[in-house]
This record gives sequence, C-alpha cells and structure tokens, in this order.
Amino acid sequence: MRFQLSLGAATLAALSPLALPAVAAQHELALEPTVVTASRQRQRADDALASVEVFEREDIERAGHATLIEVLRTVSGLRVSSNGGPGSNANVYIRGAESRHTLLLIDGMRIGSATSGAPTLENIPLDMIERIEILRGPASALYGSEAIGGVIQIFTRRGETGFRPELFVGHGTHDTRKAALTLSGGVDRLRYSLTAGRERTDGFNSKIEPDYWRSSATRTSYWADDDGYRNDHLSGSLSLGFRARDEIGLSFMRSEGRNWYDASATTYFDSYMDKKSAASGVYLRNELHPGWTSTLRVARSEDKSLNRASVLLPSRFDTRQDQLVWQHDVELPLGSLLAAYERVDSKVESTTAYRENERRVHSALLGWSAQLGAHHLQVNARRDDNSQFGGKTTGLLAYAYDLSPAWRVRGSVATAFNAPTFNQLYWPMTSLTQYHGNPALKPERALNRELSLRWRGQGQSVELTYFDNRVKDLITSNPVHALRGQQVNVDAARLKGAELAYLLSFDAFTFAAGLDYLDAKNEQSGKRLQRRAPWGGFLRLSHSVGPVDWGFDLQGSGRRFDDAANNVELHAYSLLGAYVHYRLAPDWRIEATASNLLDKRYELARGYRTPGRTVFVGVRYAPR
Repeated sequence: MRFQLSLGAATLAALSPLALPAVAAQHELALEPTVVTASRQRQRADDALASVEVFEREDIERAGHATLIEVLRTVSGLRVSSNGGPGSNANVYIRGAESRHTLLLIDGMRIGSATSGAPTLENIPLDMIERIEILRGPASALYGSEAIGGVIQIFTRRGETGFRPELFVGHGTHDTRKAALTLSGGVDRLRYSLTAGRERTDGFNSKIEPDYWRSSATRTSYWADDDGYRNDHLSGSLSLGFRARDEIGLSFMRSEGRNWYDASATTYFDSYMDKKSAASGVYLRNELHPGWTSTLRVARSEDKSLNRASVLLPSRFDTRQDQLVWQHDVELPLGSLLAAYERVDSKVESTTAYRENERRVHSALLGWSAQLGAHHLQVNARRDDNSQFGGKTTGLLAYAYDLSPAWRVRGSVATAFNAPTFNQLYWPMTSLTQYHGNPALKPERALNRELSLRWRGQGQSVELTYFDNRVKDLITSNPVHALRGQQVNVDAARLKGAELAYLLSFDAFTFAAGLDYLDAKNEQSGKRLQRRAPWGGFLRLSHSVGPVDWGFDLQGSGRRFDDAANNVELHAYSLLGAYVHYRLAPDWRIEATASNLLDKRYELARGYRTPGRTVFVGVRYAPR
C-alpha cells in the first residue's frame, strides 16, 4: 500500500473547492504531487510545513478498508474508539485531543454536529471518497473552531476526460453486502461524476457477554441479538469551464444510515439510531488578474440523528450549517498571499429544548507563504467573531530549512480554540441527568509547538516529529458536589509526544513502519486522558507484480483507560490484516480482504465487543 507519511507525502492533485476547485487546474497539476489542507492553497507536498497524511483512491481500494474509521485507525498519531458494532458512534482523537477538537471538511464544507461537537465520521462511506487529507496539529489559524487537534478533509469523486464507469459488488462475514456504481467523465471543459451505493450487514452482538474474557465480565444487556447496520448514499459533482481559466460548479453528498444496538437490560426493544449526513454547494472561480484567483462558494451541510432507544418517543438532534466563503489567492513577487472571508450560520432543531438554537460566526483570514532558497515560511492569522461568546484571534508561524537535498528540519508555533457546543452551553437541567449546560462558558484554547526532522534517500525516507500541545479551559463537569454536572472551564491538558515514520520501496515491494508515543494527561489531576493509549504503531508490507497485488498490515495499541479516573483499564492489542487483488482482465479485478486474522479479542470501549476474524470478497469493474 502506498501510504504517504507526514511531510514525505507524494500525492496527486485533488483540489479543494475553497482553494482552487477547477478541474482544468487539476489536470495542470496531474503530474505534480500536491496537498491543500495544510495551507488552504495548493502546494507541493514536499513544501507543506505541517504533518499531513494522504490517502488516494487507489490506496483505499488496494487496502480493502471497509469504513472510513478503519482507514483512520491506520494513521500514526490517531486513536479511535467506537461504542458497538458497524455504524455505531465512533470517536477520533488526533494527537490526544478530544473528538470534538477534530474538524471535518467535505469538499471544503464544514460538516458535523453543533450539539455534540463531534463529526459523524462513521456515516461517511468510502465509495464516494476520491481522496483523504489528514492534518495533524492545531489549525484554527486556517479553519477556526474545532481544529485544536487537527483537520480531516474528504474530497468526493470527480470526473475526468472521457467516460469512466465503475461497478463494485461484494459479500463477506456477518452477511455483509455492498454495491456501488460510479459514472464519471468529461467532454472539453465539462466534468461530471455520480456515485450511488448501498450497504447491508447483520453485524454481531456488540455487548460484552459474561464469558467474553473468560472471566466474570458484567453483561450490560440481555438482548443477545446481532446489531446490524444499513446505509444508502449518493454523491455527485458537475463543473463547467468558461473563458480562459474560470469555472462554475456544484457538488453534493448524502449518506443515510441506521445502526441497531442494545440499550436496556430490562426491556427487549430493538433499539436503533438513524444518522444522516448531507452537504451541497456551488462555487464560482474567476481569474481576476494573472496570478490573482477569486473563489466564491455557498454551501449547506446537515448532520441529523434520531435515537429510538425504547418504545418511548425518540430523541432527535439536527444541525444545519449555511456557509459562505470568499477566498483570494494572489501570487506575489515573493511567495503567495491568502485572504478570505467566511460566514457560518448554525441552527439546531431538537426534541431537547435549548435556550438558544442559533449562532453566527464571521471570520477573516490572512496568510502568506514563501520559499527563498533553502528557507520555507508560512504565516497565518485569523479572527473569528462568534455571536455566542465574542471574538477570538489565532495565529500560525511555521518555518523549514533544507540542510541539504536529503535533510530538512522544520518547526511551528500555533494557537487554536474550540467553541463550546450547544449541549455544553444550553443543555437543560432535568431530573433524568445531572449533566446541564452553562451559558457562561469560555472557548477552550490551545498553544502547540512542533519540531520535525526528515531524511530522504533513494527509495526511502525517515521522519521524526515532536509535538507539545497545551490545552487550557477544557470544558468538563463541575467537581463541586453542589453543582456537580454543570459544565465549567476548569481543566487543563498537556498533549505531547513523538511520531516516527519510515518508508522503503524496492523492486515491487513497499514497506512502511510507524511508531508514536503520546503523553496525554489532565494537568490538574495527573490522570491520563481516557481511551488515549501511550503507544501505537504499525508495520505494512505490500507487493505488486503482474496481475496480483497483495499485502499485510499489523497495527497495535497500548493499554489505556476507559474512564477519567483511570480505574477501568482497556488491554493492549495488535491486529493482523491482509489483502489480495487479482486482475482477471484489464478492466476486471477480484478483491479479497481479511481483518483480524488471528481472531483477537479486544475492546475499544468498555462493555462493547469488536469484530473477530472477518473476510470480504468483491468484484470491481473499472475501465481505465
């Protein structure tokens, strides 16, 4: 598998509509490896002054990952947990930050829940994804709130010249069935793409059984049925170029899923949760002057959930975000200038009565990046004015120096913040729960320092990165007994660690290895943050010759705690996976994937099982 590690990324262009969405420009960059998320402007991957991981479409297909969550679990510096079977709630912790400290973008559009603050990553199917860029480290100076830990940006599929249909069908363990169809192509400067897919699985009983660990584990539910999952999704894009370098286009995506789960030990009700993720937008790109590009985008995203835990009325939480972005990219005699204005209007509709259900954020952004010989520099500043708590200014300063053609050292300092969620601000006090909001909450804020050293030789590279992210005013429940449950700014966290990555290519083999250390602690209590293992790592070997591609993947995680008091321990684990692809003909391929080959038992969250050994076999038709 061809994974790009940190700054050593070598990737093809897949441009953000907020930065440079033109398909024509994509073709101009087809031979030039670029990334977008690290600076909001396209740049050579070698010049990115941040830790960025990139997965292209062929990487995803070759590895045979079943879900986006599985892809993220393979990334160095990320910790992943999930509460149950397929489609269940999943949390991603980038470099130890909270799950609500990760910003999710789809084609440049913000998408996520304004009530929980966490993105619904488990509801984004891989079939619609062309490319994934993962930025590790604070990025509020570029993207505003929710980027204390980093950014995950997903680019949906785009059309290219000609007609390129693709069909995939497969079947696997737990009666898992998948089917997806993509129709894409282009004529002259017209480009189009349409993807539709469906997934069904019976799943497995996700609650821990009494003998799961061959001990006296507590059974949390008596409803011993399998917890299935279903998903239907549709995405598409259309763009038309006019004049010399101008373009107008639109994109949309919609994913609707339902996962079943066990909610009660006293009632036999087949509980389920419905989740909907949707985004749509139009953009206009104009070259106002040679070297000056204006991109205007208007978009709407939705994150909806409906939870029916019992025969009683369900609970519903819907977030809608209307977004306007106007970005200017100007080439200067030295470097390039970035100037942008953003507006995001968020509205919440719910069965819970919030004191406030709307907020508006106006943002202004400036940035400058340049290369002068062996010196690389990036400076960004951003001001966000939030109708709920006022203004916040963040900044980024990054510098790199090429010691030689093979060696590079880089460092950065960045500030970041995270706005309180609607739950944290306005959740009403009831007799059913102690948790309740606090309208006086301040934003969480962070200061991050990062240092990296990279070496590149013939067919191999090594990179070592150290980071230290101090987060203050963390929002948590009031420890004072009389006010226990009220959300307050009391905690501070220190997130520091190191990431080591190695990549080697020789003949038809590719070998990759990674090891990361994380010290994520609550500075006041001295306790480790829950579900953040101090150690994580992976080994990958892949081979491609003739009609056969195959590979192995070994990933592991150290022990961690499931609670803030560090009393409930989750054991360390390692998982072995493998894949083999065989090309029957130039346009036909059989794909087989096996996960957890050794059938290990492990927990990502206390009380919930994880899949044992699974196998999935599919057939892909993809004329090239």
